[in-house]
Amino acid sequence: MKKELIMRYFTPAENSNEGWEKYSLPIGNGHFGASVFGGTISERIQFTTNTFANTYSYGGVSNFGEVFIDFNHNGAINYERGLNLNTGVVYSVYDVNTIRVRREAFVSYVDKVFAYRIKTQGGKISFDARLVIPYLNERPIEEGGRTGEVFLDGDTIVMRGTLPSRELVYEARLSIVTDGELVINDNTLTVKDANDTKLYYTLDTSYKLCPEVFLDGNHKAMGNDPHDAVVKCINNAVQLGWDQLYSRHLKDYCELIDRVQFDLGGSDDGRSTEELLISYQNRNAELYLEELYYAYGRHLLVSSSREGTPPASLQGAWSVHDKSPWGSGIWHNINVQMNYWPSFSTNLAECFKAYAEYWKAYQKAASNHASNWIKELCPENYVEGEGECGWIIGTGAFMYEIEGVGKHTHSGPGTGGMTSKMFWDYYDFTQDEEILKEYTYPVIHGMSKFLTKCVKNYDGRYLCSYSASPEQILSGQWVQQHKQQQYCLTIGCGFDQQFIYENAVDDLKCSKILDVTDETTKLEKEQLDFYGPVQIGYSGQIKEYDEEHFYGEIGEANHRHISQLVAITPGSTVTHSTPAWLDAARLTLQMRGDKSTGWALAHRLNAWARVGDGNHCYLLLQNLLRERTYPNLWDVHPPFQIDGNFGATAGMTEMVLQSHEGYVSLLPSLPDAWKNVSFKGLKARGNFTIDCDYKDGKVNLLKIKSNSGKRFIMRYDGVKNDTIIKDINGNAVNVKINTPFIEFDTEIGNVYTVENLKSVSTRVIVDNLTSTWQKNGVYLSWNSLGKKCAVYRAENNDSDYKLLGETVDDWFTDEDYNTHNRGRLTYKVIVCDDGYNASDNGALTVMHPASVLEEERYKLRFKVNNKMF
Repeated sequence: MKKELIMRYFTPAENSNEGWEKYSLPIGNGHFGASVFGGTISERIQFTTNTFANTYSYGGVSNFGEVFIDFNHNGAINYERGLNLNTGVVYSVYDVNTIRVRREAFVSYVDKVFAYRIKTQGGKISFDARLVIPYLNERPIEEGGRTGEVFLDGDTIVMRGTLPSRELVYEARLSIVTDGELVINDNTLTVKDANDTKLYYTLDTSYKLCPEVFLDGNHKAMGNDPHDAVVKCINNAVQLGWDQLYSRHLKDYCELIDRVQFDLGGSDDGRSTEELLISYQNRNAELYLEELYYAYGRHLLVSSSREGTPPASLQGAWSVHDKSPWGSGIWHNINVQMNYWPSFSTNLAECFKAYAEYWKAYQKAASNHASNWIKELCPENYVEGEGECGWIIGTGAFMYEIEGVGKHTHSGPGTGGMTSKMFWDYYDFTQDEEILKEYTYPVIHGMSKFLTKCVKNYDGRYLCSYSASPEQILSGQWVQQHKQQQYCLTIGCGFDQQFIYENAVDDLKCSKILDVTDETTKLEKEQLDFYGPVQIGYSGQIKEYDEEHFYGEIGEANHRHISQLVAITPGSTVTHSTPAWLDAARLTLQMRGDKSTGWALAHRLNAWARVGDGNHCYLLLQNLLRERTYPNLWDVHPPFQIDGNFGATAGMTEMVLQSHEGYVSLLPSLPDAWKNVSFKGLKARGNFTIDCDYKDGKVNLLKIKSNSGKRFIMRYDGVKNDTIIKDINGNAVNVKINTPFIEFDTEIGNVYTVENLKSVSTRVIVDNLTSTWQKNGVYLSWNSLGKKCAVYRAENNDSDYKLLGETVDDWFTDEDYNTHNRGRLTYKVIVCDDGYNASDNGALTVMHPASVLEEERYKLRFKVNNKMF
């Protein structure tokens, strides 16, 4: 039986912007979002559509409109409201006098309407309904102000006006069906003596998603007057009625939401979500809260991004503001990509279609930006002709314009590579060749055309000739609106080089599948081995900047972005097959620190999941909920940013299932706190759907549905030689086992059950590993465990380790290096229990060739950059 997941509260949201941000409950259909406050004196429902957006300088996305229902129910008792995450329905119930009032609301994607029902028991009620155009006349038209009026059209309230800066026409309509008396008066609909009333509201604008919108000189709405569409929609809603609208909404919403169940063994004991959050902040275990948080992320994605709608923005589809934080834009140096991380792994690939359509529309403008970029900064690589230089997108974007990559902005061309990575995942998870042909290959190959031209040959290395690691400041810490700030501009930073490499690898995969080749693929093959995506520094870190030696000597050491680690996530260059790089990523994460903004904690959570440290993942999840989550579970940057919600849901998924390394990894980062984990319907690359039940250290059920008939490969330490696979008919399947791997061929539609998976023990790690330069070598020592240990070494930028030997002592000397022959070295010591390999967890120590003078100078620079004096 499916667990009911309800966010519950015992007071309404305060009727203020702060009340909206912290306590309102969001529902939506992608076309628009609705935030429900649940008031008993006056119910407020606030609406947002991402097409109602000024330029960034005028504040970007703006509050579209508001519905107020004036009940004047003073003295309401027994109040409860909530959001049912199983159905996408917001509700509130209370008693006033002798009357029980129940209200429910949902936003239908199928019928593009907001529906609100008020039912009573024990008596009838009366109330007024009205529309409000927010921020009308609060700023001049020439500064992004709006026009508008509210009027009656028969028994329907209409709000209609323009956003002149976009030449946008907007319209919204509210109709009421009631068993009471409906009175029309002064642009207000009054309901008298009713037991059952339904309110239907819809909105639209004259925005049209098309290439012309994004071209220079346009950036206007360019669509038709929405009047006819809005009238048709509201009439359709009234004709269908509540029951049919509700049934159609449930069928659509639940078809997506019900694909996945994620159960940690929590239970609903009737406490409010805010009470759960406070208890969690007080260090109590609240597994039900974690389940709510996970499901909420999927609800938000379904509610803010659907086919035919704008993509989810920095605030999804919700903003109460006249001028939204960061314009509520579609930001491309991590944020919008993070929005879509859970779309694939949590079985919501359809939700990505909104962004795919958006890319198609802005592609021509993006191609123009790429041509201009290459012509100005790499003129020797410029090729005349539309699309010949590929496409590029900078950080900022809205439904009307996209930013190119300029030579003075804070993020390099890696923003484009991070964007194209979404499209590889779009194909890799679905294995849909139509997606590959229509979206994935054009996106990735177009990006390759640009990226192969934005690099220059520097002594045999192909480096991005203008490069910037997102939002890093020369002076270290970032200060809001500080005029003297300068971004760190360079050549070949980790962020850009890693995505140039990732995109080239993905492009060559696409080209092989489609059996196509051209000058770009030939160039990629020539350049690929010389991009150097991962460079290791003196501190053992993955370098953020090619020119850095020690960690943090350039920029802010604890910066919110972890841009030098995009090769581990969302990329897949750093994996268990590159164990030295994976350990360097671990060290870098440790040095970057866990204190950050909401979305940045979510990115760290995903990175630690891929490192394989479940307990550290759980610490970050706890930090997110304790420090960066509002009572309505919206993520706190601050202020509210939705990417933290989406990133956290994706990260929790990565803790229990990964598939980026060419195989499925089961329970790769399971924390000690999750004793019982059950999930159904999660997706793995190769288009596999996976169910798992894990209790008290043992996998009791594992089912794999093959949706595309690909060969299935899984890694799990509980795989042993007697592990067997049975198909849907109970027949044993031929398998290849090379512990901890198991693999077998699959058939489309068949469901396979894995049996005889064993419990997994945790490998012991030696303590207090140290290393020192000596005349006769590098001397390593550690606290004795009385166990045989293997000693490994990686040199310079090696991705893998070299096994130096085994020892039962608590010391080892590497005679290849010494005080007179120093190098950049990482040593790893692994306890040899039950076999071992270089990717196993072990203790690390790092050596570097710098002199004492160089170290002291670095320490001073570090303190200055990070304001530690």
